[in-house]
Amino acid sequence: MEKETKIQTETESQSSAMVHFILSHSYSVFLLAVVLGVIFDIFIPINIYQRPIYQYLGFGMIVVGSILIYWAQSTSSRTKKEMAEGAPRDFARGPYKYTRNPTHIGLAVMTLGLGFLINSLFSVIFIIVAFLVTKSFFLKKEEDILEEKYGQAYLDYKKKVRTWL
Repeated sequence: MEKETKIQTETESQSSAMVHFILSHSYSVFLLAVVLGVIFDIFIPINIYQRPIYQYLGFGMIVVGSILIYWAQSTSSRTKKEMAEGAPRDFARGPYKYTRNPTHIGLAVMTLGLGFLINSLFSVIFIIVAFLVTKSFFLKKEEDILEEKYGQAYLDYKKKVRTWL
């Protein structure tokens, strides 16, 4: 019995590491989008956001995105701690009641806000592309791992909560 528990713990640890590996790469795609956007803007300067309202909007988006990310991460930490103590698996808590990917939404909002704040048309374009790439590739792989790790509990959660808002 002890050997089975050890194997299960190792498997869960490996799947958690794999999820974090996938997420770190998807976050890197957003960083790359901003960097590429700035580089493109240096060579092809297009200032379309002439009014200061876009900088205020960008700053507000950075704040809202940061709050959403913090809320998602703190909820996730609390849920993992409670599940480790034997509580039932309840994924639909905090922002996870509304979307299965609040951290990605927060990151997209935050980086779009940065694009507006720095007046970078190409960053905004590349961030939208990054959003679509992460949604199509990275988040699909993450959900496959979570389905394998949590089974029916996660499948039931997927039926109740959408991927995005």
